[in-house]
Parts: sequence; structure tokens; C-alpha cells
Amino acid sequence: MQLTINVPDNLPQVRITQRIKELEQSLQDEATFFSTALTLKKAKQEKLALLTKIMQDCAALPTLDERSADEILGYSDSPEGLWGHE
Repeated sequence: MQLTINVPDNLPQVRITQRIKELEQSLQDEATFFSTALTLKKAKQEKLALLTKIMQDCAALPTLDERSADEILGYSDSPEGLWGHE
């Protein structure tokens, strides 16, 4: 991409060169930021797809015990909602 910059004739060449380098670095930093953001977004999408697959696999498993989680853990036996009667 070509960029045209109009500068005053009395601006020192050193300052012009310095400013151009600053602009180039700024553009490079921005490109790196967006590249990293896209990579992270892709990684998150891949993790979500993997978790969705695991969730679907788990949902397809047969139910081997029809009791509720509270019954299995023993919460239903205690009036305090704890294991046992402490």
C-alpha cells in the first residue's frame, strides 16, 4: 500500500525519517494486535466446538442410575442437607 505524506519544506529530514519510522511501527503493532486477536478468536471457537462435542457425547450416554444427585450424594438423608447427621 502506498502512502503519500505532505510535509513542510523546512522540516528537518531527520525528523521526517523519525516520524516515518514511528508510523511504520504503529502500523506493525496494529497488524500484530489484529493478528493475535484473530488467532485467539479461532482458538476460542475451537475450544467451544470441542466442549460442545463432549457435551453432546455425554448427553448421548445412557442413564445408569435414575436417582437424583442429592440422593446419590446422600444429601436427601439429612435434614441439614449434609452427609450424615453431624
